[in-house]
Amino acid sequence: MIQKNNRLVLSGLVTKTPVKKMSPSGISHCQFYLEHVSEQIEAGFPRQAWCTLPVIVSGLQDLSYSIKKGSKVLVSGFISTHTKRDKTSQLVLHADQIKLLGE
Repeated sequence: MIQKNNRLVLSGLVTKTPVKKMSPSGISHCQFYLEHVSEQIEAGFPRQAWCTLPVIVSGLQDLSYSIKKGSKVLVSGFISTHTKRDKTSQLVLHADQIKLLGE
């Protein structure tokens, strides 16, 4: 049997004001963009790593409502592809755990 793991942990800075909504069924949703910048070691050499990734948080109302532009956060969850209105695909992190980090 092939094991199917899909788990991503990423820290960074919230770069845009989060969009917060409530679904008709009462589930809170929060979407924001997370920018990650770090130095990683690859093949024994330092390498700059940088990315901006959209994050969607569903059902974590208490914590997601305290996230603001400029917040430093550690998020973990699974990644999935979303098709945008213009029919292009985008990788999105669906976070199920968030930790606010010190400013």
